[in-house]
Amino acid sequence: MAIAYFEKLYLIFIIMFFRDVVGHEGLKNRLIKTVRENRVSHAWLFFGPEGSGALPLALAFAGYILCTNRGEKDACGSCASCNKTGKYIHPDLHFVFPVNRSRSVDKDGVTSDDFMADWRTFLNANAYGSLTQWYSHIELENKQGVISTEESKRLTAKMSLKAFESDYKVVIIWQPEKMNDQAGNKLLKLLEEPPPLTVFMLVSENPEALLTTIRSRCLSVKVPRISESDLKDALMQQKGLSGDQAAEIARLADGSYLRAIEIAEETEEEDYNFARFRDLMRSCFKSNIPELVKHAEELATLNREKQKSFLEYGLRVIRESLALHFDQRDIVFMAGKEKEFIPNFAPFVTGNNIITFTGELNKAIADIERNASGRIVFLDLALKLAALFKR
Repeated sequence: MAIAYFEKLYLIFIIMFFRDVVGHEGLKNRLIKTVRENRVSHAWLFFGPEGSGALPLALAFAGYILCTNRGEKDACGSCASCNKTGKYIHPDLHFVFPVNRSRSVDKDGVTSDDFMADWRTFLNANAYGSLTQWYSHIELENKQGVISTEESKRLTAKMSLKAFESDYKVVIIWQPEKMNDQAGNKLLKLLEEPPPLTVFMLVSENPEALLTTIRSRCLSVKVPRISESDLKDALMQQKGLSGDQAAEIARLADGSYLRAIEIAEETEEEDYNFARFRDLMRSCFKSNIPELVKHAEELATLNREKQKSFLEYGLRVIRESLALHFDQRDIVFMAGKEKEFIPNFAPFVTGNNIITFTGELNKAIADIERNASGRIVFLDLALKLAALFKR
């Protein structure tokens, strides 16, 4: 199973409650009211742009429907149903999503059932995740995911059975626009003649790609972009950011919680790279061999993408330092603590050593890409840069 994007994104939170969903208070209240007034439609279409929270809303709605001890504003979180729903293993909660043959599941007629363990891991890591991230997670490589005819056959068979533990059976179909024509027609038949006490929740980013007849049989729930104020509050609570940091990221995220988290992670990675590069350069300048060994050991513990990110960050600092050395301030970009470090570092980046400096960093990147030992690569780099400073 691919885990590359999970290494990049920290755990956000498991979506089980309405209170876990960022923003959309009006929609939450509307969904809760339909359950409490016993007006739950048999088919729903949640749609909105990537990162807006359509899938988290559907998950929380499903959890509320299946809860056996509902509160006025949320599921109880403690009943047996909530415990299973929170782990996405409730026998009456079914999922359908785009899949295809992959490295781990290489056979004909694959369906969502073949990827259920991967799907649970994906949701637990980030219920706001994108379709691209899902494809990367299950290693589809260059293939596209589909919801096939075989998938619709299995779903029809499941819906013919009685509910196991709940009054309702709930089906969440993520990215239904990926259904082929035959699967779409079979789903239409299910929506036209729904099994009793069965709730279908279609979660789409492109509802126009669905059959018009399918859309007409669903109660539409338009999920707009998340407001900046709600994004800011979530970032402060979930990521521990200051008010100013959260406000700036919320402004850039354009209503997408997924994008907001990505920006926050990029900021954290840049802060890490700055601190490590600054400390490494100071140790190189002092030719402190024990410290250089320690830095090499620490950098070697990072995964290869993060090692490359560190080296690429170093190249950027070198570039800014050279421009500053030659007093080209109008093309220098510095932020935060860089404004203190780079002006002090710039005198040591000159026309005489810039080619060697960048050459060693680029060579280290190439070595990392060839799967060389990080411990050896970084120690070699540190020793060479220390010698360069001496000259």
